[in-house]
Amino acid sequence: MKSVFDKKNSCYGCSSCTQVCPTEAISFLQDNEGFFYPEIDQSKCIDCGMCRKACPIFKEFKAVEENYPEIHAVWNKDESVRKSSTSGGVFSALARNILSQGGVVFGAVFDDDIKVIHEGVYAPEHLYRLQGSKYTQSLIGECYKEVRSLLKENKKVLFSGTPCQVSGLYAYLGKSNDNLYTCDCVCHGVPSPGVFELYKQHLQKTNKSEIQSFKFRNKLKGWKNYNVSVAFKNGTDVHTNFKEDPYMIGFIKNMYLRPSCHECKYASVQRQADITLADFWGVEKYNPQLDDDKGTSLILANSPKGARLLEACKEELVIHKADLQAAVRENPSLTGPASPNRQRSKFFKHMPETDFEALHKRFLMPPSKAQLLWRKCLRIPGKLIKIVLGKNKQ
Repeated sequence: MKSVFDKKNSCYGCSSCTQVCPTEAISFLQDNEGFFYPEIDQSKCIDCGMCRKACPIFKEFKAVEENYPEIHAVWNKDESVRKSSTSGGVFSALARNILSQGGVVFGAVFDDDIKVIHEGVYAPEHLYRLQGSKYTQSLIGECYKEVRSLLKENKKVLFSGTPCQVSGLYAYLGKSNDNLYTCDCVCHGVPSPGVFELYKQHLQKTNKSEIQSFKFRNKLKGWKNYNVSVAFKNGTDVHTNFKEDPYMIGFIKNMYLRPSCHECKYASVQRQADITLADFWGVEKYNPQLDDDKGTSLILANSPKGARLLEACKEELVIHKADLQAAVRENPSLTGPASPNRQRSKFFKHMPETDFEALHKRFLMPPSKAQLLWRKCLRIPGKLIKIVLGKNKQ
């Protein structure tokens, strides 16, 4: 067998193939863009085909339940939980429900080296590690194996991740299980772990200290105007508005997303997970009463199982019904994948030759006042058209 998949651009990096291989012939190796891809040791490969059977690339979509998804605007009643969460603090309530039943919750965490990996949490006091967005691709490790073992023990499991990671878990397991609950996010795409490492090195060099903790979205200045907050071991704390942080600028501009993200088949309202979590961007336009700038979550209950889990948490949550049009209005990743930045190839061509500071100055600068003004001007014709069409309807 020459490769697990046909095209490099197709691989999501879920690592299902590495975990299912009976001879451990598949390793995950980092490429020149900083992403991890499976490589087969031909001396160990027995050509059993298990890797292809467990690969979500070759799986058809799970049938979508009729009358789903159910759309909701939600937030946690506990203000401390909501404050420490990226959005409305809904995941915390879902996770606590599973843990209270003796279950286990899986999600992305920062390890001791501030690298993002997937890990299982067995107790509520460790749940904080799963909270907050991590804007780089996490390494699954052997979480799928761990989930399978727990399900065999008849334990409840909540697995959270990107849509492709959830799909990878389903492909790995090969069959449904009543004790398995899945939760994905409305994913813009996963940035390169290699770029994130360069960014951290730049921060440590600039602040002359190792990083103690990292938070991509600190709501110190509000939910919509969040900061990237980094604490260093020398006592320095740095808070940077996301519109000015170079790494976040590159993420928003689609400068260094995984190639498969630009062809993602999961960027749709038709979800594979039981529950989908997102920020309810634009909620103030839909219903101002649902927005206090502390974080409002957009929740899609995609199956009866997902709806039941959300209902089981209703004592901890404020839940309002919403509609699909409001959900997709300012969440473009529910209607299609992000397009690659036109300078993406140039960025990665220069990355091995220079440091993050140089990449920042060349590719990751915030837009100038003139550029912002020009963008506003470009939006004026569209607004005029809407006004004219509105008048014609009257």
